[in-house]
Amino acid sequence: MQGVRQVFCPVRATVLGLVLLLMTPVVTAAGIGDYWGYGEYYRQHPEQKRWLTELTEAVRQHAVPVEVGLQTRPLRIAMVYPSLQASSYWPDNERALQQRLDQLGIRYHLEARYTEPNIQLVEQVSQIRQLLDWQPDYLLYTLDSSRQQSIIERLIQNTDTRLILQNITTPLKSWGDRQPHMYVGFDHAEGARLLADHFVQRFPQGADYGVLFRSQGLISQLRGMTYIQSVPESHRLRSSYYTDSSRAGGRKAALQMLSEQPELDYIYACSTDVALGAVDALAELGRSDVVVNGWGGSPAEIEQLRLGGLKAVLMRMNDDNAIAIAEAIKRDLQGKPQPLIYSSDFVVLDDGMSMNEIQAYEALARRYSAGGY
Repeated sequence: MQGVRQVFCPVRATVLGLVLLLMTPVVTAAGIGDYWGYGEYYRQHPEQKRWLTELTEAVRQHAVPVEVGLQTRPLRIAMVYPSLQASSYWPDNERALQQRLDQLGIRYHLEARYTEPNIQLVEQVSQIRQLLDWQPDYLLYTLDSSRQQSIIERLIQNTDTRLILQNITTPLKSWGDRQPHMYVGFDHAEGARLLADHFVQRFPQGADYGVLFRSQGLISQLRGMTYIQSVPESHRLRSSYYTDSSRAGGRKAALQMLSEQPELDYIYACSTDVALGAVDALAELGRSDVVVNGWGGSPAEIEQLRLGGLKAVLMRMNDDNAIAIAEAIKRDLQGKPQPLIYSSDFVVLDDGMSMNEIQAYEALARRYSAGGY
């Protein structure tokens, strides 16, 4: 696979704009309907709810160290993270995971490898092979594309390493009972719905808008398509572009979008890097009339919220994911059953909030990675 694919793929916004968008082929691990929704999954696996409640309670509390002598050796934990991007989600999670494991008194060795998101899958395969030679107890990875799905299918069939998929909370139906050890992340569709509610309140009479997707994949579907389906008809989709998930790609797509549809009231951005790229484009054009959202709540997004470049930011309770992984490892050591899915909370920050409110949410979201513990 080449290092960089086409920077953006326009979907023309005519009268049939939404239909054309929905018909555009998307390279994903599977369609949205091929994944378990929460309600459907828990109806078939009611025992999971109790295990999830126990894990959630542990995440919210201070760390309780494991019993002395519980481990016979240090655990081997491997991670392959797409952390070479503007979003701080992945490095924050690595720091928070280590701090929580330390507080729990769990002995471990950590080996980490990093790539850019979506465009270095060959490198990811090489990194995983190297790490599997180390025979890790846990491997932390992610799922967004069909190629990553193929990698994961081989892993869950051919290794005893416990695979934890991060930044995804929708189990794949076709894997049946042979699932990864755990899915940890945020409900991307729920985040999209929260932002849809915000934009509907911000533009109660309706608006013209564009969508900047990440690269083609499951996360773009969940964040982008859910948003489009969640706003009323008075919010008129005029333009949409896939990007390469980078800040530069977001800027280029936003410039093209605004050259074709200069009357847009807002741009819905599907990721941190893409949102920051849209802010760059608006600054370049001298436009302050177009509203752009952030997606994730990284420090760079919060700074742009303070400066006025972003008007709203969907903030993840970022460190909860890492804490949940650490607490799940603790449950393993104790022989306790594991919930398959853990999903953290969101909050929408906007330009109507005080700096004290924003700082309070930021401190809660990054209570480990920002040095709070």
